[in-house]
Amino acid sequence: MRRLVEQERSARGRDRMGERTLAVLVDMLARPGSAAVQSISELAAHNGVDASTLTRLGKRLGFDGFTPLQDVFRRHVSDTQPFYSAHVNELVTRQDKGAADTLQHLAQSECQKVLAVAGTLNQETLDRAVSMLVEARHVHVLALRGTYALSHFFGTFLSTMRASVTILGGPAFQLAEDLARIQPGDLLVAMTYRPYTREVVKAVNLAKAEGIPVLSLTDAGSAIEVSGAAGTTIVVDQPYYFDSMLPHYFAAEALLMAVLRKLGPKALQTTRRREAFVKAMEVEIK
Repeated sequence: MRRLVEQERSARGRDRMGERTLAVLVDMLARPGSAAVQSISELAAHNGVDASTLTRLGKRLGFDGFTPLQDVFRRHVSDTQPFYSAHVNELVTRQDKGAADTLQHLAQSECQKVLAVAGTLNQETLDRAVSMLVEARHVHVLALRGTYALSHFFGTFLSTMRASVTILGGPAFQLAEDLARIQPGDLLVAMTYRPYTREVVKAVNLAKAEGIPVLSLTDAGSAIEVSGAAGTTIVVDQPYYFDSMLPHYFAAEALLMAVLRKLGPKALQTTRRREAFVKAMEVEIK
């Protein structure tokens, strides 16, 4: 890409890349960590251009749009820089705008990412995912490390709507035993985002080898992306880190809402039965 920048700078005529578009590319090459993790809106604001400029840049470079171009930077950062320290460094080195401005920026950034995900969720894919979640004999939900909270959220609320839901990846490294309990007719829901957790990738590969369908929640081009007879994938192509988690929870919420609508009165029966046990155990304090 650096050679391309030099070529564009020396080019003449109508086919030459616009100055502002070229400036965006130069900035991305100078700050690959930021280019890998910031949203299209954040990168556009940093460069003083519209988000459409980044979309045009991606297409100019032969991609379908901005997301595939950003994926090149993500892979580069993943291969050359530790993901977490690169991301933290980006947050630390941002210009300090004060606490109030920082909170406002975070809120706006997360809202933009949620809207971006809402616009990319495919209804046909969602419908298939919902059918898999409703029809499976038993649903096993797996995520580890930072995404374990997401799997616990999803599995906990799914279990209020339907029976036979298990959250995998508990203490004592029992994952192999957990996977061995998955039977034909079951469903494995797997979650991991770049940089991927090796155990989750292995679990998905084992499930596929055993003929167990997989519903994966991950990013584009992921190591656990599945299709066809192997299952389906809900893509949330946003970095997963503490300052960028709402889009992933939004996708999980959208799935749960769709499952609830699909189950209808059956979900209500399951919820009431669960409430009865909670009341009998005096779990909640009012």
